[in-house]
Amino acid sequence: MSESQVETSCAAIVLAAGASTRLGQPKQLLQMNSESLLHRTIRLAGEAGCAPIFVVLGFEAERMQRETADLDVRAVINPEWQSGMGSSLRSGMEALMKESQLPQKVVLLLSDQPMLSSEILFSLVKKIAETDSLIVASSYTGRLGVPAVFRKELYPDLQKVEGDKGAREVIRMCRDQTSSIDFPEGVIDIDTVQDLELLKTISPE
Repeated sequence: MSESQVETSCAAIVLAAGASTRLGQPKQLLQMNSESLLHRTIRLAGEAGCAPIFVVLGFEAERMQRETADLDVRAVINPEWQSGMGSSLRSGMEALMKESQLPQKVVLLLSDQPMLSSEILFSLVKKIAETDSLIVASSYTGRLGVPAVFRKELYPDLQKVEGDKGAREVIRMCRDQTSSIDFPEGVIDIDTVQDLELLKTISPE
């Protein structure tokens, strides 16, 4: 591994436990270029050099595990996934904290951002390696969000998130110590039938 790879390496947690109730079908399994969004997100994290990669599952967890069986990813089952994204974030962080060699950084991702690329993820981890920032987040629609990378100093805060606040709450608390990269397409996610129609028209690869 090169020095640059060592500098920019970090773990990844993909939050993918939800039931997609507004969409009416599991968004994780929606196809894009003959690949599910869940599979694609994990694959891109690996291509960006993230390791280890954890995927937090809940709704139809066994089905999701089959979908990602060919990838180097560790499944974490969140039995409380219905309580909100906070419980999934805590589950992922608990798994990460059990690592014998604790990663210095972690990038948090969702599985429903179809415009995500390995270049975006690499830019995030590269920028945090080059700055003193505690967080490097994605910037879109005038706000900061995921994917975002966090230094280990913030692991305790990530473990305390509750409800549906997710990582954005930690970003808000640490705004003065947060840098960003531009990812305007990050605003595109799949929550509704209308979003699904949009997915059919885009192809980032």
